[in-house]
Amino acid sequence: MRVSTFIILAFVCIQTQKAQNINISVFGEKEINSIVVNIKQGKYLLKKGKETLGEYKKGNIFHISRFGNELEIRDKRNFIGNFIEIELICTSGSGILNVKPVNPVAEGREYDDNLIMTCTDKQIRIINKLDLEKYIASVLEAEGGNHAPSEYYKAQAILIRTFAIKNMLKHAEEGFNLCDAVHCQAFKGRSTSNSLIQYATQSTSGKVLIDNESVVIMSPFHSNCGGETSTAGQVWLKDLPYLQSVKDPFCLRSSNASWAQSINRKDWINFINSSKSNTINYENYNFTFHSPHRTKFVLINGININLRTVRETFHLKSAFFSVKDTGEEIIISGRGYGHGVGMCQQGAMEMAAVGYTCLDILHFYFHDVKIADYREIELHRFKPE
Repeated sequence: MRVSTFIILAFVCIQTQKAQNINISVFGEKEINSIVVNIKQGKYLLKKGKETLGEYKKGNIFHISRFGNELEIRDKRNFIGNFIEIELICTSGSGILNVKPVNPVAEGREYDDNLIMTCTDKQIRIINKLDLEKYIASVLEAEGGNHAPSEYYKAQAILIRTFAIKNMLKHAEEGFNLCDAVHCQAFKGRSTSNSLIQYATQSTSGKVLIDNESVVIMSPFHSNCGGETSTAGQVWLKDLPYLQSVKDPFCLRSSNASWAQSINRKDWINFINSSKSNTINYENYNFTFHSPHRTKFVLINGININLRTVRETFHLKSAFFSVKDTGEEIIISGRGYGHGVGMCQQGAMEMAAVGYTCLDILHFYFHDVKIADYREIELHRFKPE
């Protein structure tokens, strides 16, 4: 019942023209057991459900620790109580909270708007409940840095928003929308300084990409494609018509366009043996191959090698590479950084730098798509792929 209610509420939010909030789980991979929360700006209510436990303002600090099935809450002077879940709700126009993990220790981060803290059987679940557009700006800063051209920021903002809307129910069963881990989007706390990022977010507010059936698309991006993007099917389960391979000359002079890595030949043979159900001795095989284009598999001496599996096993920058077998080591000459599907960030930055617009960039990397306002799209247009 809880999940069903969450899904209904999420879709109701998508349909409204009012500001939409999004719930992002933060520090979830660290199994936090103790944190310090500092109000940096604004006025807040500390609440347990509908009950208000106190009113607080800038300078107030809370020490929150997990003991068994409850959270122990203290401020600078007093023990406040033990609770399963509490919320810090901003009552002023703009609130900022600093969250500093203490056990285990981690670097503190600032977050906009509100916090929900819940005691689970493993950790304190910390959820940043914030305005969607503030979330877009924060991810934009984390993904694009602070020194990119304006039109790149606009294109990236639309892709980030598209991903967020498309995946609004990704963690529904856990009680939040998205998390700050790599399988969602990079989220390192509030966006702080860059006026171009704020402008790009505001000027594209509500805008997402849809396909020719008016369905919100998958909107992947990566650091560098090495001169050629991947189809969706080369990396994931199936191809999608709007994610086709694109020849990209714009990223070739960027920092991640090419790379090299050496692997001990014994480690390579152990990898081959582990992926094959036979007893062939590969010591005398030559594993040299050249990949001028992106592909999912390479056939060498009758062995079908999955390049994505190679990448994951040896922690390579991409699955777009060639191999030279010297007899003592495997020398990998690679191109690009990331999965290679969708928008190449370094290519898009260069496109913006030489005068291409946000729309030019999006239509270069995504085939037959349109821009729409997600607040005006019918509910069935949010279906998963």
